[in-house]
Amino acid sequence: MNNQADSNNSGTEKSVALLLQQLSTLQGNCLLVADENWAQANWAQIGSILQGQIIIISNRFDIANSATAAGLNCHFNDFDFSQLAKHSFDAILYRVSKERASSHHIINQAAQLLKSGGKLWLSGEKNEGVKTYVKQACALFGDRTNSEKHGTCYRASVQLIEQRAEPLDDKDYPTLRLMQPSQGTEFYSKPGIFGWDKVDRGSAFLVDYLPQFLKRFDRQPQSVLDLGCGYGYLACEASRLGCTRLTATDNNAAALAAVEKNLSQLSGIHYLAVASDAGDKVDDYFDMLLCNPPFHQGFSVDGAMGNKFLDSAKSLLAAEGQALFVVNTFIPLEHRAKQYFRRVEVVANNGSFKLIAMDNYR
Repeated sequence: MNNQADSNNSGTEKSVALLLQQLSTLQGNCLLVADENWAQANWAQIGSILQGQIIIISNRFDIANSATAAGLNCHFNDFDFSQLAKHSFDAILYRVSKERASSHHIINQAAQLLKSGGKLWLSGEKNEGVKTYVKQACALFGDRTNSEKHGTCYRASVQLIEQRAEPLDDKDYPTLRLMQPSQGTEFYSKPGIFGWDKVDRGSAFLVDYLPQFLKRFDRQPQSVLDLGCGYGYLACEASRLGCTRLTATDNNAAALAAVEKNLSQLSGIHYLAVASDAGDKVDDYFDMLLCNPPFHQGFSVDGAMGNKFLDSAKSLLAAEGQALFVVNTFIPLEHRAKQYFRRVEVVANNGSFKLIAMDNYR
């Protein structure tokens, strides 16, 4: 990639940048698989350096929107490659994901989508298992190659000679399955969702407090927004406390599939699952908003992300609506929230998480 391309992608995650350096050299049909690691990619610049044809698949709504806005052919789904022709790609680029099941699923699919002699370009950091993924892909593809070290990151190209091994164990990645993370709780979930096989401790803390939070309302709230819903634990628990209009929104395609399934199992409620970036596509106002933000570790340093969720909460609450957030105790959400809400209060703290209530009552 030329110097101009390097400078225009200077804010890009390092392992992603390693793959972008290949784009100007690749010809033919390319597939780029983009998860959350591609959030800072300059899609307009990516389109300008392509030599061949490219299709992008992303499980992130914000990334898919950005790529599409740049004029690229991008599909938003849960890494569903079923509509792509087998053995039709000369190159596939993939920065490995945080979750092993996702990475195994995509490597398996690459073996089906690449032409004979086509290459899968992998990148990532050592502690993310990228070197192991390269070895596994080599065994599957019938190739031998080593990872190249670039600072703290690695990159490798694995050529499809012939498939010589059983597919990698992807935990049946595409399939929703019924989970029983604790006694008395059942949810459909799947790999690809944060904490997909358990109840998040922060969410459990919020739900335990929810009956007490409802006492702050003059009347029983009916409409509820689960902002950053995951598989929908908060929305489902709110329904058990008498809330009948449920909206759940998330940036992640797997989460949207799961929450749609979980909400459809409830009786006596109206529900809607909405793909959005921090609620930007939700068109309604709500009596109650519940949120376990998906950026616990990064929130304290990423002011833009925190402000986006707080701004969304303010704009989506009804005039007498109230919001309840759960965050790690070290995150100063209550201080930032005062820029958006008249009343902000830490209502509970268990030493690991705190609950912050906010509203615009005078």
